[in-house]
Amino acid sequence: MQASDLPAILAIQRLCYPAHLIEPAAALQSRRQRAPGHCWVARRGGQVLGYLFSHPWQRASLPKLGQDLPALPPAPDCLFLHDLAVHPDGRGQKVAEQLLHASYRPARAAGLRHGRLVAVEGADAFWARHGYRRQSEAASGLCGYGEQAVLMDCLL
Repeated sequence: MQASDLPAILAIQRLCYPAHLIEPAAALQSRRQRAPGHCWVARRGGQVLGYLFSHPWQRASLPKLGQDLPALPPAPDCLFLHDLAVHPDGRGQKVAEQLLHASYRPARAAGLRHGRLVAVEGADAFWARHGYRRQSEAASGLCGYGEQAVLMDCLL
């Protein structure tokens, strides 16, 4: 992912999410700046078809939605998948799976063995197909992610 991809990413975000989940450009850019080796786009020709923001993190806390990412923790224990979205033109082409596999390689190389995410808008079924399982802890920390938000983990 490059800084120049941000306009296309913001357009995909608007196509994929309701207004309460749209994040400001600065919040997304902070994730790319803090963890450039964990943020990906999928392209066909010159078009960005999907994106994934992820970063090393600690399972004991959740990064805040819509806010700049603070410094990465000194001893991360998971890969936090912050946002994965695919443009309607890219659906049905395994774009999401390609982005996931791209993110897992550097995470494993860094010694991370767990993935963590907050599934929104009913996406928990998608994530379950990719090995993620619902977690019950930290439910109060999900505020801001929406009423249907589900905390999920997996082994990478």
